[in-house]
Amino acid sequence: MSTTSTMPTAAKLVAAVILAVTGYFASEFVRASLPEGQPAGWLLPICTLVPMVIGWRIMGKLVGNNYGVSMNSGFYAVVVCTISVTFIFAAALMIKKSRRLQYDGPMEALVDVFALMLEYGLLLLNPLVLVTLVGGGFIAGIVSEWAHRKFE
Repeated sequence: MSTTSTMPTAAKLVAAVILAVTGYFASEFVRASLPEGQPAGWLLPICTLVPMVIGWRIMGKLVGNNYGVSMNSGFYAVVVCTISVTFIFAAALMIKKSRRLQYDGPMEALVDVFALMLEYGLLLLNPLVLVTLVGGGFIAGIVSEWAHRKFE
C-alpha cells in the first residue's frame, strides 16, 4: 500500500473544507424547508462532517487530471455525500421506528430505509439546495485541482 494515499495534501484539505461548507449551506436551505415541528438537531453536524470526510477520503484522491475531470470528480463527491447523508438520516429514523415496534419484521424495516431515503431526497429538490450542491461540487473540483497543481 502506498503511503501517499494516506498523507495529508493540499487538495484533500481544500476538498474537505469546500465540501463541508457546501454541506453547511445545503443543510441551512433544507432546514428552512423542513415541515413545521420536525427536529433538525443533527442536521448541521451530519451535513458538514460527512462531506468533510468524503472530501478528504474520496475527492482529494481524484485530482491530478485536467479541470474538467476534476469538476466531474467534485460532482461525484457531492452525489456520494448526498446519498450518504440521506442514508444516515433514513437509517436513524428506521431504528427509531423499529424501537417503537412500527414494523412487522426486519425485512420491512430494511425496505423502509429506501423509502425514507426517497422521502428525504425530495427535500433536496429545492432549487436553492440543488444549485448549492452542484455548484459546491464543481467549485470543490476546480479548487482542489488548482491546489494540487500549486502545492504538490
